[in-house]
Amino acid sequence: MAYSAGDTILDDEYNGFVSTSSNNINAIWGVGNGTKGYGQTNTISTVSAGDSITSTQWNTLTARLVTSIAGHQGTSVNNSASSLSSGDSIAIINNLGADITTVTNARYTVDSSNVTASSNPNSVNRTFTGDWRTSTVHEVKFTFASSDALRYFFNAGGEITHVWNLSGHTTSDKSGEWVDLFNTKAATFKITAVTDSLSGSGSADTNVNNGFWDSNNNTSYVILQKMFADTSPYTTNFVQWEVKTTGSAGSNGGKGNVLTIKATASDAAADSDDEGQAPQDAEDAAQTALDTVDGNLTSSWALKKPNTTVLNNDAVGTITAAEVSQSQS
Repeated sequence: MAYSAGDTILDDEYNGFVSTSSNNINAIWGVGNGTKGYGQTNTISTVSAGDSITSTQWNTLTARLVTSIAGHQGTSVNNSASSLSSGDSIAIINNLGADITTVTNARYTVDSSNVTASSNPNSVNRTFTGDWRTSTVHEVKFTFASSDALRYFFNAGGEITHVWNLSGHTTSDKSGEWVDLFNTKAATFKITAVTDSLSGSGSADTNVNNGFWDSNNNTSYVILQKMFADTSPYTTNFVQWEVKTTGSAGSNGGKGNVLTIKATASDAAADSDDEGQAPQDAEDAAQTALDTVDGNLTSSWALKKPNTTVLNNDAVGTITAAEVSQSQS
């Protein structure tokens, strides 16, 4: 019998919506695999061949689809949650399969009320106060209880952000260009499940816009975002964000349980530098200062974690942020 509105639903059709078709409710809501799965425990049970579908089972299916998954995502679907009573007929409804496809395609999205923001996790933010001429690097790792917990974080709409900010510096063309690059051109770096971005107005030289699922699960970094300054003689200066995933990948299509992000501000511009005539002529401090950046350079991290406003349990658990390395030269 073809699946069409008005017909009685069959057990295999019901099971397809629950877990056996390519796009199904449990794959998104439950453990799932790889890029699918929110890690929720109140998944839906299938029925045995020949069993009748009860009103309670049908209500649970539509509620999990509409109220739980679409509600967590903030996704609009065609149908509403059913409110059948015992003894009511259970008939096929239009667009149910299309709705499951819709929430599957939108599985990384999340309504803003269903994530909780956390700034400076584990006090990992740092303010660099030294003078620097070559680079400032801040490398931070985010450790999850398991590769599944890391999957659930991103699959259910989690994100991590980083931003540089320079203040209290000596007024100069160079410092002004760094402020422009930090705050206007690049601004905030954000990584989500399948996207990464810079919120500023500049045009990135490197823009691997595939997010967490494009990070390497080994010891090597992937540069996701890199942007150069745009005013001469500082056009070789750049900021970049590299990402890698390490740790056990587990058995459910994960990449590891530790996500490490390295934020770099590199000053390669050879501008107005008095190199002197060593050993008899020391560098002229008044000139070398033109190639030096001073002030307070803050490196700030934040994350948004899926909360249990709609989700039935905290599948992500504790996220521990820790500084891996920091340098300024």
